[in-house]
Amino acid sequence: MSPDPVILILEDERAQILTLRAQLHGLGKLVEFMDPEPALEYAGFNVCDAAIVDVGMAGSSMDGLAFLRALRQFDKDLAIIIRTGLDSEAIADGAIELRAIKRAVKSKTSLAEMRRSTLEAIRETRERRETMRRARDAEATKTKLSEALGTYDLRLAAAEVHRGLVHAMRSQLTGLSALASVLKEDATRSGSAAFAEHAGRSAELVGRMVDAVNAFLDGPYGENSTASHAAVNVCLEALRRYFLGVGRWAAEGKRLALRDLLSDTLVSCAPLELMNGLRHGVEYFFLQAPAGAEITLTASILQGTAALTDRLESAACVLNRGAVRKDGAYVLFRVAGPLPALAVDTARDAFSTAAEDGRTGNLHVLGDVLKAARGAVLLHRPASGLFLLDALFPVAL
Repeated sequence: MSPDPVILILEDERAQILTLRAQLHGLGKLVEFMDPEPALEYAGFNVCDAAIVDVGMAGSSMDGLAFLRALRQFDKDLAIIIRTGLDSEAIADGAIELRAIKRAVKSKTSLAEMRRSTLEAIRETRERRETMRRARDAEATKTKLSEALGTYDLRLAAAEVHRGLVHAMRSQLTGLSALASVLKEDATRSGSAAFAEHAGRSAELVGRMVDAVNAFLDGPYGENSTASHAAVNVCLEALRRYFLGVGRWAAEGKRLALRDLLSDTLVSCAPLELMNGLRHGVEYFFLQAPAGAEITLTASILQGTAALTDRLESAACVLNRGAVRKDGAYVLFRVAGPLPALAVDTARDAFSTAAEDGRTGNLHVLGDVLKAARGAVLLHRPASGLFLLDALFPVAL
């Protein structure tokens, strides 16, 4: 235990204060009051480790229990010992209600017991405060993680810049490769051994660089590789774990129910882009939903002209309709929730206008992801009262 705990004493009899001063000598700094109001003011501006409060307080504006009720309005962690002159069930009930850890009857509490109770109060206060501090730190961490996922947008932008730079590098290397070939031919015709050796090394160096860049762009992480295809169930599981870690929605009583495919399927979209787009779609519903609402995210397969036609015709609004191939296979991600106040036109407009706080619930992000994947958005307002958002992503063949 760290030194100098602060022990607040509220007692209206001078003789009792002197007794407590003798009993508690050496346990910490004693802050003594005979009037509840200055004691309450002190507790409001200073951190105390224990409080010893007389219940009677004759002649004061409030008794000890009223003081504790006022104290508990701003400090729920301070461990309190109440002192009484008599045994009383009513006082005992009040002490329990106000989370006092001990009731000490003045005539029956020994010096050793009083010291032991005070040490227990100090220890309990500090444990409570440490528990609350850790809880606040955990919540702050969750908030930071929640905001960090929003930086996916920035990462995607950086990735596009990086890809463009590598493409530009390949173009420059291609030009250098052509120059190296010309130098090599000139060296052969010149008959100069030194010139030929230099030209040969240049051609070999540029050739290796071109091969390395091509291997990067066309290899496992290239544009035409499986890195640009997202495994649906893997991405949904990552989203499920993410939303479990965001305390904001749990605090509002909101939750996500998620159902994936029976067998995993790839869609024509990078995993990070798919997760980011769906996250914004779900969070848009969370923002619009009333407290305690359940939002569902389900994935299903649509294959064949009839299934797609039925979906397109039943929708109140379809965005990017021209990209849909009636003979294609799609994974349909449906976000559904009770959004009684949301109009179809409002949701439609949200796809064309970036949100002021683009980190959360920005349908513009989902729209951009779908356009890049040549998918579509279907909005429904069925009679059930639920609002439905269907995101169609083409299956990667």
